[in-house]
Amino acid sequence: MKRCTAMAPRACHIALISLVFGALFHAAAPAEPPGFDRQPSGIYQTPEEAFTEAMRKSVGAPALAELGDKATVRLAGDLIIVPRDEAIRLMTIWGMTVPPDLVGLLMGPNGMSSPGIIRYVPAGFIDLSEAVTWTPEDYMSSLQDTIESRNADRLQRQLPELGVRRWIRPPSIDAENTRISWAALILPTIAPVDSDGEITFNAASFGRHGYIKVSMVSSVQDAAKTGTMFDAFLNGLTFRPGEASGDVQPADARSPAGLAGALGIDALHKARSTVLARLPGLLLPVAGGLVALIGALSLVVHVRRTLREDANRW
Repeated sequence: MKRCTAMAPRACHIALISLVFGALFHAAAPAEPPGFDRQPSGIYQTPEEAFTEAMRKSVGAPALAELGDKATVRLAGDLIIVPRDEAIRLMTIWGMTVPPDLVGLLMGPNGMSSPGIIRYVPAGFIDLSEAVTWTPEDYMSSLQDTIESRNADRLQRQLPELGVRRWIRPPSIDAENTRISWAALILPTIAPVDSDGEITFNAASFGRHGYIKVSMVSSVQDAAKTGTMFDAFLNGLTFRPGEASGDVQPADARSPAGLAGALGIDALHKARSTVLARLPGLLLPVAGGLVALIGALSLVVHVRRTLREDANRW
């Protein structure tokens, strides 16, 4: 501990993380088989080696980290960036799907227990000015339709249907700096009404030819902390000269999917009125009530007519 306190804060942080995770990975690593040959070729044979190398090559605050060849990020606080090659090794070890456009991993106060996946999506230019015309209700209605349309595929794969419960962070748009962040609570439809669960925080910063997107699995309880971490990341992010959204040229390609594609939504549309959305369901009982009322009135008229005729006969 005395040696750690003598280090720079970031070096101390990484040393402690390496010590803890190194011990965990070492305990989980299988025994080396007979004739095991440790290759000095950069192919790491154990999780411990991969993690140690990732920490050694990571960039921590305060420093400037590269995000591929399109952008950089000035790190602050506890933020650490794991470069792409090391991030691929770690994600492979964890059994995570590695996106082809991965540029690195973002770590914060929770360290490797909850890393953010950073991608550069070369989708083309997206005009974020249109985002200010949409309300949180519009985004929610569009997201609900997307989730519902994908439930059929989930059922075929014997997975539970999902539903959107609420926004944890409604889409927060900074049109001036061309960025947006959001998080929704999406749970199985059979989950109790007051259930909490895992959420995925998302943020995107838009450039001339695509956008940087970071996603992190978090919890409702850690939502505020994760949001602060994402804000710090976005505040430090800068596209390289010629790659910012303000550098766009008329001939530059536009994203076919637009803002909806960046948000993972099939299509954006205005929120439907709750009353209008329920109207088909309301019309049936109302129509049935009218039929019943007409029938009752007819019966009353018939009975009165019969009584009147009987009275005339007597």
